[in-house]
Amino acid sequence: MLFGLAIILSVGRLALGAAVTIPDLRAVLQNSSVEWSPQTELFFPNTSGFSDATQRWTVYAEPTYKAAVRPGTELDVQTAVSLATLSNIPFLATGGRHGYSISFDGLDDGLAIDLANFNAVDVDGTANTVTIGGGAHFSDIFDPLYAAGKELQTGSCPCVGTVGATLGAGVGRYQGLHGLMIDALVSVRLVTATGALVTASAESHADLFWGLRGAGTNFGVVTAATYKVADLSNGGRALSADLVYPGAANGSFYGALEEVAASMPKELSVIALAEYDANTSSTALIANIVYAGPEDEGREAIQPFLDLGPVTQDVYTAAWNELPGKAGFGFMSQLCVKGSAHSMYGVNVRSVSGSALTDAFNGMDALYASTPAARGSTFQIEVFPNEGPLAVSDDETAYPWRDSAAFIMLQATWTDESAADAANQKAQELRAGLAATSGYDDLVVYVSYAHGDETPEQIFGADKLPRLAALKEEWDPRNVFGFGNAVPM
Repeated sequence: MLFGLAIILSVGRLALGAAVTIPDLRAVLQNSSVEWSPQTELFFPNTSGFSDATQRWTVYAEPTYKAAVRPGTELDVQTAVSLATLSNIPFLATGGRHGYSISFDGLDDGLAIDLANFNAVDVDGTANTVTIGGGAHFSDIFDPLYAAGKELQTGSCPCVGTVGATLGAGVGRYQGLHGLMIDALVSVRLVTATGALVTASAESHADLFWGLRGAGTNFGVVTAATYKVADLSNGGRALSADLVYPGAANGSFYGALEEVAASMPKELSVIALAEYDANTSSTALIANIVYAGPEDEGREAIQPFLDLGPVTQDVYTAAWNELPGKAGFGFMSQLCVKGSAHSMYGVNVRSVSGSALTDAFNGMDALYASTPAARGSTFQIEVFPNEGPLAVSDDETAYPWRDSAAFIMLQATWTDESAADAANQKAQELRAGLAATSGYDDLVVYVSYAHGDETPEQIFGADKLPRLAALKEEWDPRNVFGFGNAVPM
């Protein structure tokens, strides 16, 4: 069905040489030789549905599009990729659109491939697997899995795309119990740079499957992924504590966190956020602590943080499927709002340093005082047990940082462009300080949390890069999947 269009474009290249003119996106997508399924939708700027198909969580360094396609079938995804590569049109396939690398800024006037129709969640309780569409968000999978008595390690934010998060590694609260999301991955259905549809697994295209688990966005568009699932931990209930501390308590809190992290129970996770509190005109510390095990054990595990005397506390049990929406006083609903500028910087740490975290807290406090327009900026640490990730051999997947004890995110945001430089400079300064005390020899960052200015070694690991580069050359020699922290070729 693309043959006629291919002839037109090929003749154009031969006839015009360097002065070739590629048809505009509307002409390419609506060409009579292209056969879309009835479920497929096409969108163009200033038309209904275009924003819904392209709007990202952050508008900072975002890609720009001249058209969007919402494929109805896998064949439509193949068609979209083939059309784009054939026409030299830059494109990006998206699920949750929460990626924030500044490398997305390199995509100008391209094609958005919106996978919203690929949101099916099929649980097989007998086989203990779940197959999840490439456009499904975490919020789509919680209830079906819980109803089947199953669970999967996931990220903490419900509106993030499930498969997109997986391809980086998939860190989160339950990784101590189940490992990373890539460790549960059984197979994926992938549209390659040639428009072919392949299945990658340990038995089929095993080398590609290795690369997909840690650098997956570099090799194709995943339309569906199948995972192993586990029975619900502790009957599907977890103890959760939402705590608020005044800024003056940050040293005590981070000191306690350092002690707890040194011998982290596999059921425990801690997320702590420093942010400006407009009600008190000061910097506050908000924490969510989850224990995915018996309540009495959980209360003992969180006691060191309760002993610090939080000014607000809410300790409760929650069902596994409800936890992401309830945790942290339900703040995730606010974090899911799209369309603001967020400039994000990440740091992995091998060991938690309370004094380094206090320095970062104080640095953020100084930013709030000097630059009021940057008071939406935040500093967050996620401490997740690495017992599960370390149970899998390092050479099993492309992901290089299984020994990380925590993941830090520095969010620079502003209400006035005049504050952008100060916010970004502060985040860069704090990132450098945290990297220096991380326990690694250099800055190390989880690919999904990378800003985009890091070296490939800092993202993918020097030991993994040669094999990844060879895979990139084999599966994407034109680097059409090169937006969003690309593997160098």
